[in-house]
Amino acid sequence: MRTGLIAAVTRTATGELRAELPVVGRSVLAWQVALMRDLGVERILCLCEDVRGEVLRLQHEVEAGGGAFHALKGFAALPALVRAEDDLIILRDGLVPDPLLARSLVEADPGLRRMVACLPSDHPLATSHPHDFERVDAVHHWAGLLVMRGAPVQQLADFPADADAISVLLRLALQAGTLCHGLTANALRDEACLLADSADAITRHEQAMIAKAAPESDWRAPLATLAAVLVRKLAPHGLMRAPMIGAAAAFALLIGGAVTAALGAAAGGLALAALGNFAARLSGGFATLRQHLLRQHTAGRRGVIVGVLVDALTAVAIWFALSPWPEWTPLAVCGPMAIGLARLASKTTNTALAAVASDRAIQLLLLALAAVFGLLPEAVAIMALALLAALLLRKADN
Repeated sequence: MRTGLIAAVTRTATGELRAELPVVGRSVLAWQVALMRDLGVERILCLCEDVRGEVLRLQHEVEAGGGAFHALKGFAALPALVRAEDDLIILRDGLVPDPLLARSLVEADPGLRRMVACLPSDHPLATSHPHDFERVDAVHHWAGLLVMRGAPVQQLADFPADADAISVLLRLALQAGTLCHGLTANALRDEACLLADSADAITRHEQAMIAKAAPESDWRAPLATLAAVLVRKLAPHGLMRAPMIGAAAAFALLIGGAVTAALGAAAGGLALAALGNFAARLSGGFATLRQHLLRQHTAGRRGVIVGVLVDALTAVAIWFALSPWPEWTPLAVCGPMAIGLARLASKTTNTALAAVASDRAIQLLLLALAAVFGLLPEAVAIMALALLAALLLRKADN
């Protein structure tokens, strides 16, 4: 059985538990639990001071998902819970390594690679946190992750109750012949590993993670890029609730825009629809960033549905801007046609065309400006023709 051992006992200089500190919307302990489950751990053992708060919440979450989670006050029960044939994966308290890095170290074919991950003795983490990243030989320090056989755990019964169980297990693993696996100096970059010993360390790590996960700016789509910049600036504080709030605001603005346009205020309706599309961009940006940072893979279909609904309401707003209720103008069909062509163009491999066509907010603002000067039908027709021409020329090039 694969068993994971984590801890929630070490405190920062300000007295907070490292394990409970938030990192991009998720506690350090939750990141460790997610990593253990990603590595195929069937049972998680957590050394803690009290079975409450985040420890209790995660215990309920793991057990609800069909896993086993044991919160232990002290390590006396470890010899009874870990069998000799088990594989034991151990993480240092407060350490959050990148899952890809951890998987590359731990996984082997077949099974797990039993090893002690090590840092060079001159690595910044080893020199600044010698207690957390203990020296294992003349030139290496422990990197906070190890995989060992379960048999040496039985020897914990010979140690006093106030001993550091993680440190003792590290020594027992080395004595049992577990090989050291050295990491390069660049392996634990800011975004690849976090030791949550302070708020400043977490802030630096969050910024590095966001910079790595955020899409590159493309000012050919100015308002879409502005939304992406705002997402990077506001994250991680709005990462959890911002997608839902942004989507609600987007739909409210788009419906308001369609109603306003239907009542005869074309410019005002299109401006509201532009704001709705900008809010949808913010919502989608937060959702995508959260998906990347938390490594969730279930939000793609939801994002597609939201995108279709946003474009449908945008098409309705342009329709009513061209033909207010209850009038009927055949030219109003150009509105939905232009949005459909923009959707097609935004999916092309031509990055310039895709960027321009995807920025629905700037398109609507230009149409609102045209409506102010009484040129909305001409502007919609030109937009549709330009998109159609771009698509046809792209097909011709292919």
